[in-house]
Amino acid sequence: LHLVLKGLKIGKGDEVITTPFTMAATIEAILYTGARPVLIDIDPVTLNINSALIEKYISRKTKAIIAVDIAGWPCDYDNLRRIAQKCKLHLVEDAAHSLGAYYQGKPIGSIAEATVFSFYSTKNITTGEGGMVVTNSKSLADEVRLLALHGMTSSGWKRYSGGGWKYDINNLGFKYNMPDLAAGLGLGQLSRFDNLQKKRTSLAQRYLRHLEPLEDYLELPYRDTRSRHSWHLFIIKLDLCRWRISRDKLINELEKNGVGCSVHFIPIYRFSYFKKILKIQPRQFPFCESAFKRVISLPLFPDLSFREVDYVCDTLRTLTEKYRK
Repeated sequence: LHLVLKGLKIGKGDEVITTPFTMAATIEAILYTGARPVLIDIDPVTLNINSALIEKYISRKTKAIIAVDIAGWPCDYDNLRRIAQKCKLHLVEDAAHSLGAYYQGKPIGSIAEATVFSFYSTKNITTGEGGMVVTNSKSLADEVRLLALHGMTSSGWKRYSGGGWKYDINNLGFKYNMPDLAAGLGLGQLSRFDNLQKKRTSLAQRYLRHLEPLEDYLELPYRDTRSRHSWHLFIIKLDLCRWRISRDKLINELEKNGVGCSVHFIPIYRFSYFKKILKIQPRQFPFCESAFKRVISLPLFPDLSFREVDYVCDTLRTLTEKYRK
């Protein structure tokens, strides 16, 4: 993500619009360039950036929008592309969660000017660490390749395979190239990706079916027929008015019963560092703040069994009976 922003010549004095409901990496990449993140509240249903709010935050300094596909559900790219074209902004997609997702029949990775995937250990395909940039822009691709390896005009492999020993360094670059061993691990997983996605989808569908009777007490992940979820995460949202305990206490109760859960995400404005340098407060993001207090990520990974999904659902059902108002 840092390489993409550098390749797009985003730097000091520029502004980049994005969401507060994301991993810190999204914000860090903007700050690395010297630009300022401008955070927009989320859609309370999808948890993605609320595209309807973006235009009033665009200024002369705004250079790009970074959309983040939370849990694997695509953002509202029709509106995002319209805004980007109208205001002459770069549209970058943080697709760390959405490899394998589709937006209105188009695969994620083919929609924005540049898309960034993550291959961290928990992702739908993993190389242990690392990621990938995809773009239709040859100039941006060339710039990303250059910056990823010290700004060198020729890699060691090219020189070894007949390109000659000479090269130039024409930019201040980084050591961001993926090791070949990690890439090999990713290629091995890529050959199994369709099957892994089918398993994730079948697990998610089982969750949806078994948790539907609890919809008076919790909100299930958003989905519709226009797009396809990648099911990186399965996030439920509690209706706190119907519970006698908080989200945090419910997570503790689940853990006591052997169900490990998480929260995605702690909003950026709640971290002391970002609160200090961005000068932002929770009251500026009412939808994000509400979602943060309600969300729980249930276990979801390809080796999860249907029996384990059923156990999670049965445990949730029992706790709902115990703690509902």
